[in-house]
Amino acid sequence: MSLLKRIEQGQGGNSSSGSGGSGQSSNNNQGGESSRLSSLQARRVNAPITSPQAGSYFDLKTRVQNKLLSELDPSMDITRTDEVRRTIQDLFEQILAEENIVLSRPERARLFEQIAAEILGFGPLQPLLEDDTITEIMVNGAKNIYIERKGKVHRVPVTFENNDHVMRIIDRIVAPLGRRIDESSPYVDARLPDGSRVNAVIPPISLVGPILTIRKFSRNPITVEQLIQFGSISQEAIQFLKACVEARLNIVISGGTGSGKTTFLHILSGFIPGDERIITIENAAELQLRQ
Repeated sequence: MSLLKRIEQGQGGNSSSGSGGSGQSSNNNQGGESSRLSSLQARRVNAPITSPQAGSYFDLKTRVQNKLLSELDPSMDITRTDEVRRTIQDLFEQILAEENIVLSRPERARLFEQIAAEILGFGPLQPLLEDDTITEIMVNGAKNIYIERKGKVHRVPVTFENNDHVMRIIDRIVAPLGRRIDESSPYVDARLPDGSRVNAVIPPISLVGPILTIRKFSRNPITVEQLIQFGSISQEAIQFLKACVEARLNIVISGGTGSGKTTFLHILSGFIPGDERIITIENAAELQLRQ
């Protein structure tokens, strides 16, 4: 059985790798340690789940991640994602070998992807952001994450380490935009590099810890032809709206959350002639003009 399996099952508390220290002093005899471990395991059956203890997967991930960060070149250009990822992969393998950490291939891949997401992406949210079937991500505190897929909301088995971890990800999102979020300004609207809309609320306004909502933009925006095919609008209405845009008439688009206002505005903006000057005023930049 690999080290990670023993750690997650609570059986690696005294392994020689050092990843599972249980807090007993080294001069205790082996019989005393076995007795205390048996007592702990007996009480663990009905014990409530608490924060990760020493020797857990969380501690293994944190230890490897911190050592990797200390060895990375701080002058490295993180925008060159492929090159940085290869460097992280090399250092990751080197650290596992130096510390004699034995992991199966799936466990090694899982640990690497989580650490890479923390360094290059948005932590636990990165796999959800890369899933094109997910349209919205809702974080209600560190331990409650929901997604919307095909119009249905589902809870996913993904969590943050704690509220500070959520705050680090929120800061990573808003900092490049020149915005901040703290107790004096406990909510913010922002966007991801791909244009996805982000709203974050933190205490004291939020009562359950940091809250984060991400409304994802489709990588392949809906076209006029698809709207007509879906029955959302007729060919005649499209021709009328195109004429209104070309005639520079004022048009107001309104509707509820998720009703398709931005999608429809993208389609109408496609009717603006390429030689026109376009000025947009947005709270959080969402429009993806294609002129």
